[in-house]
Amino acid sequence: MNVANTKQTPQPAHSGLENYRRRVSATKRRSILDAARDEFQTNGFTRAAMAEIARKADVSTATLYKHFNSKEELFSAVINEAYERIEETDAELGEKGSVEEVITKVANNILSAQFDQGLNALMRAVIAEVSGQPEIGREFYERGVIQRQQAVAKLLDKLVKRGLLKPHDTEIAAQEVSGMLRESLIWPALFDPSFRLPKDKDKLISEAVATFVARYGA
Repeated sequence: MNVANTKQTPQPAHSGLENYRRRVSATKRRSILDAARDEFQTNGFTRAAMAEIARKADVSTATLYKHFNSKEELFSAVINEAYERIEETDAELGEKGSVEEVITKVANNILSAQFDQGLNALMRAVIAEVSGQPEIGREFYERGVIQRQQAVAKLLDKLVKRGLLKPHDTEIAAQEVSGMLRESLIWPALFDPSFRLPKDKDKLISEAVATFVARYGA
């Protein structure tokens, strides 16, 4: 056995320092996003203050702007993260389970993001800014509506491929099933911050899923 070959090549000192700096930077970014989400949900976009976000995140204003060049960029990052969480939760869906089980799970994932992760408040903040900041509205619509419907359509494509749904325009179907949920469970919350999911939430989801399966079930 060659002892010389068992020796590990020492890492440059600067490598460990760089790794440490990256960890610190990631931790600060995480703190900024958490603080920003809280600030935007509480005060909306216009009244949210970058200095207050920095204070809540326990970082300097300079550090905040090092990570995000503007309040618009930070708001966009908060919105993107909210939808990325939904997509990550949905990633494994569609490969197994019945149509009813899969779509019910998708519905509950969406409602969890809306009510438990503060997406309703963020959506109200977007709606309040659309007239003065149309680019925010356009970006949110692309990320939160168009891309979300495309993700649901891809999920429905999996169910078609498994023979559980008949071939159809899954993009239109994604709009339809999402619309049934929005009408009774999401729109009320956008216009009434005190709205909470009703006790018959599961029944409403079940009826929406049944309507969908009656139309598209194989």
